[in-house]
Amino acid sequence: MTSLTSESRTTARTRRGGDVARGLFRLSKIFVYQNYFGWGMAWLALSPQARDRPGTTAAMLLFLLGSMGIVTCTCATDDLVGFRNGSDARNYRAGDTKRDIRGKPLLSGAVTEREAVRFIACAASVAVLAGIGAFWALDWRAPAVAYLLYGVGFFFSVQYSAGLRLSYHRGGAETLLCLATTAGLLAPYLAVERHWSSPAVLVGLLLGLWLVMVSSYSNVNDADGDRSVGRRTLAASTGPRVYKTAMAVFFLASATLICVLGLTTRWPWWTLLTLLPATALHAAQLREGPLRGRWLSARKLGLYAYDLGFLGLLAPALYVLT
Repeated sequence: MTSLTSESRTTARTRRGGDVARGLFRLSKIFVYQNYFGWGMAWLALSPQARDRPGTTAAMLLFLLGSMGIVTCTCATDDLVGFRNGSDARNYRAGDTKRDIRGKPLLSGAVTEREAVRFIACAASVAVLAGIGAFWALDWRAPAVAYLLYGVGFFFSVQYSAGLRLSYHRGGAETLLCLATTAGLLAPYLAVERHWSSPAVLVGLLLGLWLVMVSSYSNVNDADGDRSVGRRTLAASTGPRVYKTAMAVFFLASATLICVLGLTTRWPWWTLLTLLPATALHAAQLREGPLRGRWLSARKLGLYAYDLGFLGLLAPALYVLT
């Protein structure tokens, strides 16, 4: 941890203007496109009547901007806390991980703490103003639950590491990630559609669960650093038998939700087939992680499965609209 801190201070003294911009971009994590799958599915799930309603396009684009603000605020705050408590430095020790330290600009020295705090405040402002603008574009006719989902989703997302520090409670990190992702789909969907639909809820839960099936594997690799600062992810607060069992449960829950979506809703039965590649990769993920102990490789498989899962949802979603 000492070597990393010294390196970051040296870099901070020799950095250039472009380094700061690149560092803030990396700090934001807005380039992680998987964070916007929920927004994309929300737009696809809208009925033709809702799509043609005045203000829908402007509102959905503003919800996208708001999502980017929420992602930036959440991820940058998490990095700031991890930098201050030393957990990131411990997890990114030289030779201890295959990950590139440039992904942590506070550690590399590309961004200072003061710059990060200001950046977080700007991102929070964007999230709030974009949300207000989206509901204004809809003439404030969205149901109350849509306002609640957007506001509560934003508030609790930022509490992952700071404030309530939900990830410091056992199961808090996994639960928050799943529900916040679900809210990211349902808030814009309800605001425009103005009523619930079971496919939208199921797809939101699937997307949230698939993200948990990425983070839970990454958390195993970070368990020592998380444990040292009191962060109680499943990997940091339980033994291998518990978190490996949880991973198997996540897989079974995903398969169950897919079956419910394809067999009990208006979505076509062949949704099961379009999501089969993602399910197969999730099965390979279980083999790579719990059985072989290759946690970062398993994490990559989870990301690929998430991409395939989103692609697998596109065809049936478009079919329902025709």
